[in-house]
Amino acid sequence: MPTRDRVVLADPRAIRALAHPARLAIIDALGYGEELTATELAAVTGLSPSATSYHLKALAKWGIVEAGEARADGRDRPWKATGRSVQVSSEVPGSTAEVALLGTFLDQIRAVATEFLERQADEPPEWQDAAALASHEYWLTADELAKINQAMHDVLAPYELRRRDDRPAGSRRVRIARLAVPRANAEPGRRDGTGGG
Repeated sequence: MPTRDRVVLADPRAIRALAHPARLAIIDALGYGEELTATELAAVTGLSPSATSYHLKALAKWGIVEAGEARADGRDRPWKATGRSVQVSSEVPGSTAEVALLGTFLDQIRAVATEFLERQADEPPEWQDAAALASHEYWLTADELAKINQAMHDVLAPYELRRRDDRPAGSRRVRIARLAVPRANAEPGRRDGTGGG
């Protein structure tokens, strides 16, 4: 099955349009190749179907989602993502729109992690053991960081293509978030990995 390319957003208005938890939830839900109606997506966003429709139309305006083919009953048209992922490519890195989107994205990750921690004791042992909430810092060059990011992408790539019919029994949606950014000044006098103190 051919895969669709990623959607690249450069317009600050498009980037700002993503900075809403409901819209990120919609993109997440449709990012697996699913086609879902506003009513079905309402369960994901926690909003009413009409409010979810509003957010779908906002995402459609910037080419992030599109209406699919009408279902057999013709009453409710599903929506689908126009690409497998969304990439922000701002002409002004660190713009207000980009910072707002990152804030919403980080809030979403925090909410997912908090939800897991609150119900962790109720999870089967195998899922408790498999889950990981960890953060580490390393001294790296830009080239090393690029290689690490590529290696992580290569490991995860086969799972991005999994569709409903390909999911093994017992599989669940799992959030894997990557944040790999250099610190501004983690250790005075050693910002470039040289020098002393």
